[in-house]
Amino acid sequence: MKKTIQVNVNLLGAAIASLFVLAPLPAAAQDAGFGKPAGVPWGPIVVYPEGTVTIKHNDNIYSQPNGPGEKSATISVLAPSVKLEAKDGPHTYDVTARVEDGRYSSYSSANYTDYGLTANAQWVFSGRSGLKLQAQYAKGHDDQGAVPGVGFHTKPDEWHQTTFAGVAGYGAEGAQGRVEVDFGLINKEYDNFRRDGFGNPDNLKRDYDTTRVGATFYWRVMPKTQILFNASRAEYDYSQNSFIGVGGVPNWTNVSSTEIKYQIGVTWEATAQTTGIFKVGNTEKNFWKSGLSSSDYSDPSWEAAVKWSPLTYSNFDFMTAQRPGESSVGNASLDTLYGASWNHAWNSRLSSVVSYNYLKNEYQYNSGTAFQQTDKTDTYSLKLNYQWTRVFKVGGFYEYTDKTSNNPGSEYKRNIYGVFLNAAI
Repeated sequence: MKKTIQVNVNLLGAAIASLFVLAPLPAAAQDAGFGKPAGVPWGPIVVYPEGTVTIKHNDNIYSQPNGPGEKSATISVLAPSVKLEAKDGPHTYDVTARVEDGRYSSYSSANYTDYGLTANAQWVFSGRSGLKLQAQYAKGHDDQGAVPGVGFHTKPDEWHQTTFAGVAGYGAEGAQGRVEVDFGLINKEYDNFRRDGFGNPDNLKRDYDTTRVGATFYWRVMPKTQILFNASRAEYDYSQNSFIGVGGVPNWTNVSSTEIKYQIGVTWEATAQTTGIFKVGNTEKNFWKSGLSSSDYSDPSWEAAVKWSPLTYSNFDFMTAQRPGESSVGNASLDTLYGASWNHAWNSRLSSVVSYNYLKNEYQYNSGTAFQQTDKTDTYSLKLNYQWTRVFKVGGFYEYTDKTSNNPGSEYKRNIYGVFLNAAI
């Protein structure tokens, strides 16, 4: 295994060197097309194999405040995947299997192996109606120290999640009116550290089921502009009831809740250069436990995304949102997000992505709690991609994260930089 990693490092080094000095490539590589992977035909199925090797350095792998808790490591990540796709007239079906294995230098307890299986089906019954379904199973992890309010464990928290989701639509693309109905079911359970050393629930209290149903009605007011009305309802059911400690004092609170959202908005394609969607409304979150009724809240919510493409090879993306979120700090959180990115193709091979994201988490507590935690996270990133050949892409990246909080224990700064080699047939 060590020999294989060394070979990958040497190959990545050579690839990155060719990226920055722009050394001439063989004629065969220069003449190759750089479109999407063509895949490998296998009877009526097309197979799309892909793999990425990443070598990166993280100077704060546990997301800890400045001090002795900060640990750095070089991380080797191997991520192969394979997608099988089939078409039957207008209908499409695909299945994707993926694995991601991460190995940390000097801190083997942080190693992880994630994997997942995703299946999609899309039926077009007529020019007016269609149905999309998705089923997914994922086995993943939370990095040590990455989740606010969760105790630091001796290895990453491991979990598995099963998801079913679907969207049914009625109405032709250019019709005056169109309606979509969507639904989702999620079951998430943690696999390790379910109880602490005293037998009390630990990760066990983080298991939950989610059911969601929603509908959106679109009404065309101009050839490229539609107004929309959206309503949705979601239930978050935490399976473990509150644990009552010594003297009848609860050690923690079950935060099962119902979330109802109403929004009105507009989606547009003003010109070939600008497209976007904007929705604004109100979201209510009501906790099932009577003792948490004072934590119920009703707040404005919005979602907006705009793409501006002043040039065919350069585009800017802007987004913002405010919405409630599930949290291990307090009863829930109110999350506000802003983001911007610039994607630019310098030539037919070299492209870059520069982005900035801001996230504000305002944690909601039960009445009588004096301290209200608020976290603010700024993330800056830069990524370079170089299409070495039709199959191989190499690149480098850098990410800086600065998280501030009125709880000093939740603050941290982190730098991550690295190189990667991607192969897709």
